[in-house]
Amino acid sequence: MKKTWIVPLTLALTVSLSLAGCGVRIDDGSGDGVRADQTQIARYRASACQEAISDGIKQVFAGSPNLLAFKDGFEARSKVLGPRWPRPQVKIAGKEKPETLPEPQPYRIPGNGEALMQKLVDCQVDALNDGLTLAALARESQESSQGNKEASAQLKQTTALAKVLVATGVAMERENKQLAQAASVTLPPANPSKLSPWRYQDGKWHRDKTVVNAKDKEEKTPLSDQQKSELSKGIKQLDSLRYNIEKNAAQGRDNQLKQLVSEEITPLLRRQLQELVTQLGTDPREAVYQPFENLSGSDKQAAATGLKIASEVQMNLLTVTPDAKAALIAQTLSSLVDLQERLGQDMGSLPGLNAKDAQGKTAKVGVKP
Repeated sequence: MKKTWIVPLTLALTVSLSLAGCGVRIDDGSGDGVRADQTQIARYRASACQEAISDGIKQVFAGSPNLLAFKDGFEARSKVLGPRWPRPQVKIAGKEKPETLPEPQPYRIPGNGEALMQKLVDCQVDALNDGLTLAALARESQESSQGNKEASAQLKQTTALAKVLVATGVAMERENKQLAQAASVTLPPANPSKLSPWRYQDGKWHRDKTVVNAKDKEEKTPLSDQQKSELSKGIKQLDSLRYNIEKNAAQGRDNQLKQLVSEEITPLLRRQLQELVTQLGTDPREAVYQPFENLSGSDKQAAATGLKIASEVQMNLLTVTPDAKAALIAQTLSSLVDLQERLGQDMGSLPGLNAKDAQGKTAKVGVKP
């Protein structure tokens, strides 16, 4: 049956991340079959979470300036993710007038402390899990998207969003603990929800049950030669950073730094490196490395610089690692941030949450009924 492109269902990030623009494609005369894919829903619910939490903090902690300040991080991420839902209009087959699509889920602002704490933990876990899901989707789509301009554009957007969401999950985990401590409350267990496409039908959004998540039932797609090369490069970069941080610290006189490197930094990086080597299936590490570019000095600032670079390597590894969760990317990234703070350095935005890292071009995505 002939397919027709109609008015785009635009879920684009308008500030710094243009990830989720999509065209809606329906069968002529087949009825209302608008579908939002996993990338679009992941961006939507992450954006809705940041906005709802920011508004909730303003409402719950209105009289507490020290707690009210926690809204800043959520507002910043909300800008990166863009408006939660621009209420697009689409022409549904069989209907005379375009229809305005409502939000897939009701937008609710937590109105008390208990609801706010639950929202914090649920959104944090969902953001991290969604990021890992999209990272796996991006990795498995890399080879099939080659030579397809539209698929390549979508791949770039999914990859960028995966990094944003993983960074969001890591940042929120830290901020949630700080907020709970400042408010003298205990964070509740999270109630995460699985990421899935949604379908708009009969005037309502529904989870798309027609799509079988093959990743739950099939083995992971083997690494391509290019992915093996990129993973090998990432392993050597990370190991070179470890080697040079150790060497530089050993040449200095800061015994506290030497202890931190030997007891925490080295074990952290070695543990992850071993898992990455296992997933690659071969060990590209070397016994000795040349000095790492722009990494010199034996003081805490130099060590912190090395850790910051290691944080950026984590994001490069995200979509070329067969199992990013097992590779401890989120946990290692969080630990690297902690270590930089202990070294007295403010690392600024996490990799993936910088505007320059998140930029992407909007692409139309074919959406089948």
